[in-house]
Amino acid sequence: MLNSLIIKNFLRNIKNYALYIFALIFSVSLFFSLLLLTLDENVSDEITGNSGLSSLFSVGAIVMVVIISLFVMFANMIFIKRRHREIALYQLIGMSRRKVFGVLALENFIIYFGSLVGGIALGFLISRLLMMALLKIMRVDMLVSMSFSFTAVWITALVFIVVFIILMIQNYVFLRNASLIRLLNLNKTSESVGKPVGIGTIIMGIIGLAMIGYGYYMSSNLFESAMDNPVMLPVNMMLILFLTIAGTYITFKYSVTFLLNLVRRSKNGHVNVNDVLSVTSVMFKMRSNAFLLTVITVITAISITAMSLSYISYYSTEKMLDSTDPYDYIVYSEEDLDFYDELLNDEGVAIERIEKSFIHFPIAPKEDDEDPGDAEEPLNYSLVVASDNEFEGFDVNENETHVTGDLAILDLFMNFEKGDQVTFTGDDDFRRTVEVTAIDDGAILPSHVSFGLPTVIVDETVYRQLMENQHESETMSDAPTNLYAFNIPGGDSDEIYEMMDDESNPAFESRLQSYNEAVQMTGMLTFIIGFLGFAFLLTSGCILYFKQIDECENEKGSYSVLRKLGFSEGEILRGLGLKMLITFGIPLIIGLLHTYFAVQSGWFIFGIEMWTPMLIVVGAYTVLYSIFALISLGYYKKVVKASI
Repeated sequence: MLNSLIIKNFLRNIKNYALYIFALIFSVSLFFSLLLLTLDENVSDEITGNSGLSSLFSVGAIVMVVIISLFVMFANMIFIKRRHREIALYQLIGMSRRKVFGVLALENFIIYFGSLVGGIALGFLISRLLMMALLKIMRVDMLVSMSFSFTAVWITALVFIVVFIILMIQNYVFLRNASLIRLLNLNKTSESVGKPVGIGTIIMGIIGLAMIGYGYYMSSNLFESAMDNPVMLPVNMMLILFLTIAGTYITFKYSVTFLLNLVRRSKNGHVNVNDVLSVTSVMFKMRSNAFLLTVITVITAISITAMSLSYISYYSTEKMLDSTDPYDYIVYSEEDLDFYDELLNDEGVAIERIEKSFIHFPIAPKEDDEDPGDAEEPLNYSLVVASDNEFEGFDVNENETHVTGDLAILDLFMNFEKGDQVTFTGDDDFRRTVEVTAIDDGAILPSHVSFGLPTVIVDETVYRQLMENQHESETMSDAPTNLYAFNIPGGDSDEIYEMMDDESNPAFESRLQSYNEAVQMTGMLTFIIGFLGFAFLLTSGCILYFKQIDECENEKGSYSVLRKLGFSEGEILRGLGLKMLITFGIPLIIGLLHTYFAVQSGWFIFGIEMWTPMLIVVGAYTVLYSIFALISLGYYKKVVKASI
């Protein structure tokens, strides 16, 4: 009889565990497939060995373990609290706590190890798809084959045995501390019945919003302020984290209640069923779930920020090369250029020789340029100066200059804008001022020649004046003043690179090789961070869904009352739809705001374009996140239909 009751209860609860089991299986499959990629020798030799990023897969797997562990612990606590009456009933009919613990352990064993087997099977099937996606992102041409690793199976099984033991400890502690009376009264204090919104809530609500706002202000000026006092950079970063995280918690605890109360009071007592089911309901539930919502919001912000920054790097790879390696190949002397000209001509490959000269010349700093360390005397920058006669496509007037290779990150040190005056300073108080008439982020010289700084192009007449008035230190320095490079008119290829790549040949720099290394590095980072971001999304979305299931079951009686009062199913669902919009929308909106200010503060370190890659990531995350809100609404719809 008892065993029959236990089995019936388990089968009745299994439908509520459906999404949980799916999420668990999918999490196992992601972890297992990541292990397969890590342990695959062909993958290691072809990708990770070449790019020096072999440890990224291992780090990703470790982070996946942390994500899965936190997810199952959160979900387990939600479900065990939801079954408080069932557990109390077991004790009322004479079952000891040890036996109740055994029942829960048996159920968890079936769920977790069933999910483990299913996850390993699914992980094996999707590992090939993931490998194909990774190779596509990294633009590596390699035959993908199915591979199975028993080592990966044992590691996955060991990880989930440890997670299972942690869950059993969690269940044991809960049962030991939960008396029969506490279990029966666990949910009698409704979350929707909260304290009235008083002056304390209003003050704390304003403080929470002010903390987030000030954190955003600090992040907007993070690196600018660091130029004045570099020592304060880590301090300011920690302060920003504290303000935004603590402010987020206070916002959920007080600010949301305060703002939604303003909305409710604006109705002047004329509230409808939509207000009751959404605004009034959410007001106090968010207060009681403030910690959980803060965790989800912070995780969302971290995930989208990391994915955005990694995708900015990947998205900007080719444009970054235009600013650092503008030519197919760069050599270091005219003899080297002659060598490769002859070598490639013998192989039937024509080249376009490029030989340019330039000078290094100091410029006087502008008033708004940052001067690290607040030195008493202004710091002069020495820039590469080239003549418009030397480079095709430029025709600069005598009192003008064209700035090239101007990246966003350089704005921290020097900022060029159209109309700015650039003053060259030389020997014997020589000064020559020209006006900036054009700015381009594309480079005409490689970064190792310009030392990562912009190159300015001037008229031939001005260029000759500068050559005649160079500082002696500039003319005697070891800085390069000649460029030797060549392009492949028919397009570069790996075959051409292999012709040149011999230890006995002169050294050279290859744009194609730099591109391959950069795209593999940024591609792998984007893949792994996106992989982990998806796992964060899956777990946080599921936790919000489980909370909605719990609230829906507790409010089931309210829906029956509303139906008996004459409210239609559609009217109730409209109110519940608004509730889902607020419940899922507020954490997402706050997380997106955190993301924007975090990305905006330092995106220029990772690439040269922010908006397009960031909006792609934000759009994809929002669409996937919204699915959980729709699934939750679907569950509410089913309950409302059955309420009468």
